[in-house]
Amino acid sequence: MKTRKPTFILTTIVVVLFCATSAFAQDWSKLDSKTVKILTDTTRLRAMEVTIMPGDKGEVHTHPAHFFYALTDGKLIVHYTDGKTETIELKAGECGYSDPERPHWAENGGDKPLKFLLVELKEHPYKEPTKK
Repeated sequence: MKTRKPTFILTTIVVVLFCATSAFAQDWSKLDSKTVKILTDTTRLRAMEVTIMPGDKGEVHTHPAHFFYALTDGKLIVHYTDGKTETIELKAGECGYSDPERPHWAENGGDKPLKFLLVELKEHPYKEPTKK
C-alpha cells in the first residue's frame, strides 16, 4: 500500500478548503460587515442597511432576488466577474427590484457616503448557470 507524504495531504486539504471557501463565501453581509448592517434576517428574507464610503470597494458576492431603496444620492459602480461594469446613478427615494445577481463587487464612485436599504428574498437565490 502506498502512503501519501504529509506535504501532499496538507496541500490537498488547503486547496479543498480554499475552493470550499470561495464557493460558499457569497454572503455579502459577512464579507463586507463594515458596510452592511443587518436589520432583520429570517428564513425568507434579509433586510440590510448598506453604507459605502467614497472610493470603498466590496468583496465578490452574489444576491438572491432583491428590492432596494436609496437613502442618499450617489453613484454605484458594479463590477461583474465576467468583465462587464455597470454604473448606477441613485437618487434618494428611488427604489427597484432585481432578479438574482451574478458574482460582482461594488464600489462607491462618488465623493459622499452612499446609503441604501437592500431586502434579499432568500427563496429566489442566485444559481450558477449550467455549463453546456
